[in-house]
Amino acid sequence: MHAWTRCDTRNAVLIALVCFALPQWPISYWPAFKEGGGAAPLANLHWGVMLALAMLLPQRAYYRIGYAAVFASMCMQAAMKLPLPDAALYMLRLAPLYVAMYGWTLLCAHWLGWPQPLQRARIRQRDIVPFGAVALVLYPLGWALSHLLLNTVLDGWQPGQIDQAMRVGFSRFFGVLCLTLPIMLFATGRHEPAPLPSRMPRWEAWLLIGYFVLLAAMLWAGSAQAPHPLAGLIEQRFMVAALMIWAVLRLPWRWSTPLIAAVTLLLVYLVGIGTLAGVRTDALHLIQIGFEMSMLQQLMALILVISRDNRRAVLRLAEEGRRDSLSGVPNINALRHDLAARPSPPAEIACLSIEHLDNLMAGFGLPAQEALTAAVHAHLRPGVQAYTLGMGRFVLVPQAEKMSWQSLLAQIEQFEFRYADAQVRIEPYLGVCPLRDGSPEALELALHAAYGAMKDAGQRGETAPVFAHGRTDPALLRAVLETHSLALSLLRRRRVELHVQPIHRIDGDGPPMGEILCRLRMDDGSLLMPRDYMEELEASRGVVELDRAVVETLLAWLRKRGDTLPFQRLAVNLTGRSLVSEQFRNWLLYQLDTFPGCASKLCFEITERAIAGGLGQVRPLLDGLSQRGCLIALDDFGTGMQSFERLQQLPIHVVKIDGAFIRNVAGNPRDRDLVRAMVTIARAYQAETVAEYVENADILAELDQLQVDWIQGYHIGRPRPLEGFDPDDPDLAPVPKSPPRPQGAPAT
Repeated sequence: MHAWTRCDTRNAVLIALVCFALPQWPISYWPAFKEGGGAAPLANLHWGVMLALAMLLPQRAYYRIGYAAVFASMCMQAAMKLPLPDAALYMLRLAPLYVAMYGWTLLCAHWLGWPQPLQRARIRQRDIVPFGAVALVLYPLGWALSHLLLNTVLDGWQPGQIDQAMRVGFSRFFGVLCLTLPIMLFATGRHEPAPLPSRMPRWEAWLLIGYFVLLAAMLWAGSAQAPHPLAGLIEQRFMVAALMIWAVLRLPWRWSTPLIAAVTLLLVYLVGIGTLAGVRTDALHLIQIGFEMSMLQQLMALILVISRDNRRAVLRLAEEGRRDSLSGVPNINALRHDLAARPSPPAEIACLSIEHLDNLMAGFGLPAQEALTAAVHAHLRPGVQAYTLGMGRFVLVPQAEKMSWQSLLAQIEQFEFRYADAQVRIEPYLGVCPLRDGSPEALELALHAAYGAMKDAGQRGETAPVFAHGRTDPALLRAVLETHSLALSLLRRRRVELHVQPIHRIDGDGPPMGEILCRLRMDDGSLLMPRDYMEELEASRGVVELDRAVVETLLAWLRKRGDTLPFQRLAVNLTGRSLVSEQFRNWLLYQLDTFPGCASKLCFEITERAIAGGLGQVRPLLDGLSQRGCLIALDDFGTGMQSFERLQQLPIHVVKIDGAFIRNVAGNPRDRDLVRAMVTIARAYQAETVAEYVENADILAELDQLQVDWIQGYHIGRPRPLEGFDPDDPDLAPVPKSPPRPQGAPAT
């Protein structure tokens, strides 16, 4: 039970004073349907207040105090105007009606769905029409019928009782119209901003001034015959309504809702004054004016409520957009929002990578990733605010001025993630970058630099944070970002141009193969080379788009050339993201099945780095390609720790020896021995060998001695547009063998 406090006493006294005073000042009119003429109350404002109290306040004590104050005020008026015996009789007649209407007011509030808990109380769009039906129709109608019934029971049927009941109904209707809805709007939304909070444009201000001038001119023109200087507002009430709608849109609720009440009171007062000067005073005319005013008031209330709901919906969507939909952790949008709200930006930000997340997902599914993201976020607080980038990547913002990133990395390494019955230690990598200032541009540049440092840490296996020194040059980073965006744009517009570099058999027997190299043709006609965009694309799903665009373009070329292909096979590089993408796998195998014969002309190159940690995901695609007749080539052979193991695990047909071992093979015995060993191991697994970076005749001669199968490099043939090759092209002719270099002769 609520304990009564001093604040409750203050509120109760205020309500009692208002409810006691309002009956003393009714808005009067001179209705034609009153027997004997004279004034009658047009609006009993206290009943508008009482209905608002019944709707707003769950504590019925306030309502009872207000109701008692109204009854006391009515009794005082009767005592002042009537002789004491007549006043006592009047109060006795009044008591049953007020007792019944006490319950009627509460019942009407209940039908409207009120009162509501104060912290959640608000008028909804669906409340506007029921308010008009109950508060503006049923509530005054109940008063009129009760008054008629009481008089009939006590006095018998009298000719003027219907007119008296109508006057009671009108006084309750206009009392509710003037105050109830404005009070409800003010009490539940006084902290709401204006629906159009932006600064008023100049043209709107001039339009408003012109509107005021027009309204003033019309009022002045009709003021000579009017009983009041503002009486013309009744005739121009729709122009007033238009001004009110503008005010409702431009003013906060704490100003617009009192203004609605004030203008409604003024119009009702002018209606009463007009009846004294001979304006129509019959019941139908009052019903018409009351209906129009109630519709306009409800329209303004609806505008306020719709604008509030729209604003809250936008804020709610914005808040949802700042959270990861799966884990609930703040995302990159929240980072931008929070940094814009901070008085000063942090000195540094960092990017965190949790490696081998794909293994966790493979074992436990997507919920494990969500749980890990939420657990890491909770583990770092309160010293660091983490924002997820997805797939085990986070942006870290320190809450203190100084931050020890090494200590933070050690803290993350000690974190144990528990999921289901498993305990998992995570492998973090951290990249750190200074933040120049709090501008969005500085944030984007710092994010890009920190992300690059994080990738470097992962590639090098760093156990300490990597700082992005030299990466924060705004012009350089902006150029990188622009190049990345340009590459994506060119890819999606299929501005792909395929070049090919010949790969010849070292013994000159049979047609050559060719390696497909992708160039992007820019709008000015120049070419965007892979070295300019590959690093950025590999950090995103853009590489999958690149692989798909290359394969699409090549398959279209193969279908057009038919059997006149100048190459034995064409080799296409596949990136790691494409190899593990189920959608890409299904698409590529479908393309090969749709166009029979293409598979036997293709060789797909993969690198050991591209399949690291995802052998089970890569195997279905490689098996599918091999079964359809494609060759699989292992590129950069010899640079990884598991190169030989991959020959056993995967269907490898061709081994491409990395150029780092070929460049000095003619003069470095150690490289020569390594290449000989690679050739021997490849043949043990029935795979042919390709030597890359064959750049002079001495290298060619040495590779011939080492019995390499295929050769590729600038000495053999430079890359050229694929469309420019035909079967008679001299670059496709067998490469002449160089005489063997005498033992001990220096390499040229």
